[in-house]
Amino acid sequence: MAPTSDTEETVREFATRFLDGSFAEAVELVADDGRDAVVVSFPDEFEEESTTAEDALEQYWWGLYAQYGDFDAVGEVVVDGDEATVTFRFESGTETANVVVDGDGVTDFSFAPEYDVPEYVDESAFGERSVTVDAGDVTLDGVLTVPDGDGPFPGVVYVHGAGIHDPDGTAGASKLFKDLAWGLATEGVASLRYEKRLAAHDVDDGDHTLDTVVVDDAVAALDTLAAVDEVDGDAVFVAGHSQGGMAAPRIADRHGGVAGVVNLDGSATTGLDPEDADIIRYEFDRDGDLDDEQEAQLEADRETLRRIAAGEFEDDETLVGRPGVWHRTLNEYDPEATASGLDVPVFVATTYRVDEEARPEVAAFLRGRFEAWETADLPDGSQVALYEGLDHFLQEGYVPTTPLSLSFGGNVARDVVSDLVVWIDDVAPESVGS
Repeated sequence: MAPTSDTEETVREFATRFLDGSFAEAVELVADDGRDAVVVSFPDEFEEESTTAEDALEQYWWGLYAQYGDFDAVGEVVVDGDEATVTFRFESGTETANVVVDGDGVTDFSFAPEYDVPEYVDESAFGERSVTVDAGDVTLDGVLTVPDGDGPFPGVVYVHGAGIHDPDGTAGASKLFKDLAWGLATEGVASLRYEKRLAAHDVDDGDHTLDTVVVDDAVAALDTLAAVDEVDGDAVFVAGHSQGGMAAPRIADRHGGVAGVVNLDGSATTGLDPEDADIIRYEFDRDGDLDDEQEAQLEADRETLRRIAAGEFEDDETLVGRPGVWHRTLNEYDPEATASGLDVPVFVATTYRVDEEARPEVAAFLRGRFEAWETADLPDGSQVALYEGLDHFLQEGYVPTTPLSLSFGGNVARDVVSDLVVWIDDVAPESVGS
């Protein structure tokens, strides 16, 4: 075991090199077996097969920067035997890492951030209870959030974006739907959030359609919420994020009894236009500077998007990680036209957190999404908002954005919650809450 003084010195030097962005030099202080441990400790949802210890450190660095801004200094180092914690100070917060050291150097490096309740939440203003959503062939675990008081209260069902999600919409230490549910409940709005079908149930490729994976379960959740004693069944809203926001008009149309639709950064179309494929370059390289192999892959991705848009695929063919039948059902659905044909208002929140000079293609894409909704012929009472400075998960932060920043927490911005509460109050039946 390394002496305490040596451990502290090693940890501080390692942390300083990491803070300075000297990742290769930081890895020089990592023991051979520790390099594998650093990769193993890296969040699974962001790890790739080719990830190295140096890659992991660099991605951590950018994730921390996107969440907290400029690095300030290495703070306190607390040593307990061969284990230590080190605090990093940033422009807008702190984060603590766990480091293990032996005689050969650093043997592990990881973070264990925790969810923080948003400042706008008053936990004494509401209660929660577990519920289940009967989706016919399966039941889905859910959480009902109800404001204190007699009601009846307006209610919101939250619908997930792409991926496999728990009721809170957990991504790292961020909880999108928990933030929204607690924020709205503080202001007198009930809600139901439920686990996505894919979280606990297998879906055969042949059944992997928009309705099976998203719409049918959301319709069942709306029925569940409308039947709650404290909720006004005539004032139930469907609110979807990303893919769920794109699908929200279809859910409302299928259900037929909602008071309004909320689209949280969901597209007005169902797929990425091949002309917009250049935004993918920043997934290959942070600066968008691709080598020949990456450029070739980008063009291959563009061709795949063209085939999807043209319907030139078989239903059992896998494209972009999903079976062809999924893309077929998306091609048959028009979110903007469906939303415009509803007889209830729509609230659309689009986001715009981007460095326009560094990523012009992304800036143009985000502006285009906002303009598509802004110019849509939406029903009376609808509202379309552009939230500059917020990322896709409705959080404030720094650019360039990176999905790994979600591992370090952050909350839905207060403006989104307050605007949503005001809009719901404006369009809900006057009898609600009276």
